[in-house]
Amino acid sequence: MESALEQLLGYFRKCFQRPTFWHFKTYLLGLMDNLPRKNIEAIAMAAGVAVRSLQEFLSQFQWDHDRVHKMYQQLVGDEHGCEDVIGAIDASGHAKQGVKTPGVQRQYCGETGKIDNCVVGVHLLYTATVCEVWNCKAVHSARYC
Repeated sequence: MESALEQLLGYFRKCFQRPTFWHFKTYLLGLMDNLPRKNIEAIAMAAGVAVRSLQEFLSQFQWDHDRVHKMYQQLVGDEHGCEDVIGAIDASGHAKQGVKTPGVQRQYCGETGKIDNCVVGVHLLYTATVCEVWNCKAVHSARYC
């Protein structure tokens, strides 16, 4: 697993400067860790790094977001692409109270069927004839459209 992860991380290495890449690696390892909560504070504490450094990585550090996104799309296409494929995209709005969850705002909420305070999750299901299934989930906020 470690060598496959190092290979994957190396693929994205050119999108980051040296200290930023280390934070990227720490953040991804934290997301894959068996933590009860997957937030910046829990990830930083488990990795033994300053919480502020990972917060700054996500909010202020310079890295090429567009390049990472394009390279990720290319990687998925190269590794999982085939002629006989079916893909389904589902955007599901879930009602939320308060404003502390990222992406919560007044927007159309499928769960309530109206404009409401909610978070929208976008789910992608990809399947090919060889019965390979790839499932990707992302939280989507209307302000990023």
